[in-house]
Amino acid sequence: MRNTRAKIPALLIVITAVAACILRFFQLTREGDTYTYIAGLALPAYSVYPLIFLGLAFSVIYALLKKNLAAAFDFEHTGNSVYLSSWLLALTFFYDFIHQGYNCYQYVSDTSYMDYTYLVPLCITCIFALFSCFYFITVAVSVKNTNYDFRNFTLLHFIPVVWAFTKLFSIMLQIVDISENVDVACEFILLCSILCFLLSMISAVDKKDAPATRMFVFSCAFLGFMSFTVGVSRIAGILAGAAAAGQATYSAVTYIMLGVFSLCLLNDVNKRSKLNLKGNM
Repeated sequence: MRNTRAKIPALLIVITAVAACILRFFQLTREGDTYTYIAGLALPAYSVYPLIFLGLAFSVIYALLKKNLAAAFDFEHTGNSVYLSSWLLALTFFYDFIHQGYNCYQYVSDTSYMDYTYLVPLCITCIFALFSCFYFITVAVSVKNTNYDFRNFTLLHFIPVVWAFTKLFSIMLQIVDISENVDVACEFILLCSILCFLLSMISAVDKKDAPATRMFVFSCAFLGFMSFTVGVSRIAGILAGAAAAGQATYSAVTYIMLGVFSLCLLNDVNKRSKLNLKGNM
């Protein structure tokens, strides 16, 4: 019954994510305006924060209502969605490596007096984006080949963490006023959700066959929410020619695929939990 009730907050997460994504898109296309007008309502730039808080609250409720969870990783019964999303995530990390490498080259070429507090984190994220690509390739190979298990490579698990933490550090240097630097603040929250997911994933790897925790469920759900809210609105803004969207120094595609991968993991856990529950009846 509790797993059935969990569908309600899951639906609310989806609705809130769509609303927040649409709001962010209009804010990006009207960068510089004090208010964004939607359906006659004058919404300030920081109006997206209550929607993010709702997404956070619904994710917590969703996680609390889940029980009898299967293990986070079970390669013998893992579906194709995890396999495909792992490969796509590896490809987007490789793209992120190229993207950040180009940013490094462009900054060095166009700058006479370099700011190393900006350049060094940018170079680190570039390098660890490439390492993260190889990491998620090992995840994909492990899903389809039981002779390999990415969980045995202890140090590899921290590679995406370093990538996310370095990006978070560079973002912290940019935030001046969260009521004005809304886009930067949203990226900050997104990176925090990525770190929460990656650390929960490492914890699940350490516990191996133990049931997935509610923290793991929460981190997957909230990362999916934030990646859609920030990443999709960013891509839509770039396609619409929004100047603010074009100023980004990160790959929104990588953020979106991290959210897709987390949701595929969560869906896989839910499916195996239902099968285990039926098998015990």
